[in-house]
Amino acid sequence: MSNTWYEPQTTGSRSRSGVEAKVQIAQFYNRHRPIINAVGPLLLLMAMVAVFALINPRFLSWINLFNLMRQSSILLIVSTGITFVILMGALDLSVGAIVTLVAISSAVLIRDFNIGAAGIAVAAACIGALCGLVNAALVLRLRLPSFVATLGTMTVLGGVSTWISGGGNVFFQSPNLTWIASGSMIGRIPNSGVLALLIFVVASVVGSRSHFGRALFAIGGGGLTARLSGIDVLRTKAVAFVVCGTLCGVAGLLLVARTSTGTSRMGDDLLLQAIAAVVMGGTALSGGSGGVHRTLTGVLVIAVLQNGLNIAGVHTYLQIMVTGLIVVLSVTITLDRSRLASIK
Repeated sequence: MSNTWYEPQTTGSRSRSGVEAKVQIAQFYNRHRPIINAVGPLLLLMAMVAVFALINPRFLSWINLFNLMRQSSILLIVSTGITFVILMGALDLSVGAIVTLVAISSAVLIRDFNIGAAGIAVAAACIGALCGLVNAALVLRLRLPSFVATLGTMTVLGGVSTWISGGGNVFFQSPNLTWIASGSMIGRIPNSGVLALLIFVVASVVGSRSHFGRALFAIGGGGLTARLSGIDVLRTKAVAFVVCGTLCGVAGLLLVARTSTGTSRMGDDLLLQAIAAVVMGGTALSGGSGGVHRTLTGVLVIAVLQNGLNIAGVHTYLQIMVTGLIVVLSVTITLDRSRLASIK
């Protein structure tokens, strides 16, 4: 009579149940992806506000809220611009360099030529639009991937900015320009915040209600299908790059007007923050989903995170690391892996 003990074979069943659970989770996420992308950032924003308010009650003070609005205004403008580009499945890595170039160019024009606020505003928008036009020409005429083309212009514009500034700081005085960026016309609400919200509202309407906005979604969903539908793909892409450059020009002017000092690489941090805000808001890097109207939520998440970490006394380098992690996590959640080949 044998007394051999046979252990039940449960390893295979456990592995199969684990695989089935993963498949069910993936199916649930794919089925509810739009809801998760829309509600997730809002829940994260509310959670961060609650945590930072508990850490330091000053976080919800009116002074800090107005300061938060002032700090996030430039990021909102840049993020609004780059959303148009990302919606069509492309990338613009030169946004930070455009902001820096416009900021330093504006400082030099005011210091050396004493140009007024109105003239500088026009010049800043034109410089930004010209940079966007160059990006469009490289992508559409030379058929370079947007990632490569804008990476090249980012490097070139950074060198031009350093050359114009002479490698040092450019100081100037323009009371009217400083008031536009740092003053307040409606109570204590900063003018820069009001301007950023106006730009965001107009861009949201254009992105969701106009033929141009619908064309961007169609191109992001599939360029060939959009072309067969009668959409002028080349012109739409060119306009998107020019609009992005123009808004970066406006942001650069506000940035330099706030401090009355132009410095090299002063807009470099905006690239990572803008991409993080757009993706966090629910616009996928693969294009065709999301929208400008969602970018505000992403900007608030980034701005609240940075402001809360500042109040909590967290080191700046750690804040940059946290922002980078948010970009990775946001892309992981929102990216449609079935369309990886469409990211240009």
